[in-house]
Amino acid sequence: MTRLPPGRREVNPSRRASGDRKGASFGPATGVSVPISFGLPLIAVGIALIVAAINSGGIAFSIGGAVALVGGLLLFASGKRL
Repeated sequence: MTRLPPGRREVNPSRRASGDRKGASFGPATGVSVPISFGLPLIAVGIALIVAAINSGGIAFSIGGAVALVGGLLLFASGKRL
């Protein structure tokens, strides 16, 4: 690479000159924890399975719904951030 003439030099602009640039983001953080984000859908699925068990009379639906509902409630109640 050849040298530049003495009166000209390459410099990177300082941060102050270019302003504060923010990195790419997906918007503000929602702050929802992982157990809550998995617990709420499990509660909804558990309730849906229990309703399906009542309508169809299936034992498997009621057992699966109860397990999903209890698991969702436990996850939602813990609410720890992971």
